[in-house]
Amino acid sequence: DPETLGIYGRTWMDRYAQSGDRSDLEQSRDLYAEAFDAATDDYYTGINAAAKSVLLGTPEDLAIAGEFAERVQKIVGTEPHLGDYWMTATTGEVFLLRKNYPEAARLYKAAVATARSEKASHESTWKQACRLMEKLKPSTEERSLIRSAFAHLPDCP
Repeated sequence: DPETLGIYGRTWMDRYAQSGDRSDLEQSRDLYAEAFDAATDDYYTGINAAAKSVLLGTPEDLAIAGEFAERVQKIVGTEPHLGDYWMTATTGEVFLLRKNYPEAARLYKAAVATARSEKASHESTWKQACRLMEKLKPSTEERSLIRSAFAHLPDCP
């Protein structure tokens, strides 16, 4: 089922974080993709399939990321989801993946405002944004837009 596949996808991502082995990252992405294909309304597995595709970084993988991001945006939309940190942060991440930095910043700020006391959630979101920006290579100005949403956290390493 999609939830189990998502757990496996996370496990392979953890393994990749330790090994640095590209095949572990590919396995993570493929599991998230399989889960999203099985449950096309599950934005969690979809955004993770998109993000892992960006982290893989080849032109083909970036094209795949764009396809996943488009599908996720059809689920999460383009506006904040009041009271729902993760859906709002996911909407921001979709914009980040699509290199729409002003909109990504707007949504990330809205997510933080929705759950001001959930610092661990902010840290997780910011860490992911840092990983993605490392691959997406935004300009200094574009990066600063995203950074502004997480100014209360330490900067990326």
